[in-house]
Amino acid sequence: MQIDLEKLNSGTWFDLAGGGRICLRVCAGDDYRAIMDQVIKRKSEVVFDPKTGRPHRLSSEQTDERKLTELLWDFCIVDWVKIYDVKGEPVPCNKEMKLLLMGRSPTFFAMVNSHLDRLRTIEKQEAEELEKN
Repeated sequence: MQIDLEKLNSGTWFDLAGGGRICLRVCAGDDYRAIMDQVIKRKSEVVFDPKTGRPHRLSSEQTDERKLTELLWDFCIVDWVKIYDVKGEPVPCNKEMKLLLMGRSPTFFAMVNSHLDRLRTIEKQEAEELEKN
């Protein structure tokens, strides 16, 4: 087995119906933890037990679900080529467009999720093959 350490989780290209291509990657491991660190707000406070009068620390976490979704969409969609608007102008692959298309185009959203599901299946099969060997 060979691993290209320069291209860890760099993405996989998929051909699109009607032309164009999209490069996607699955978010897992360290990448997922880094994103979660950006969206989890941890809060800690000292409270006193009314019965004993002793202090103890209460900790809680709150996740910014909207920001999590946006960061995941931006991470998973690496690039695209030959995607055009109705005027024939190329749609730039930037965070703003990724969020617009994923948030407002059910067709684009379904297509991306379908390809990500395929990619997860491929990666699972590859992992199972490695375990056999």
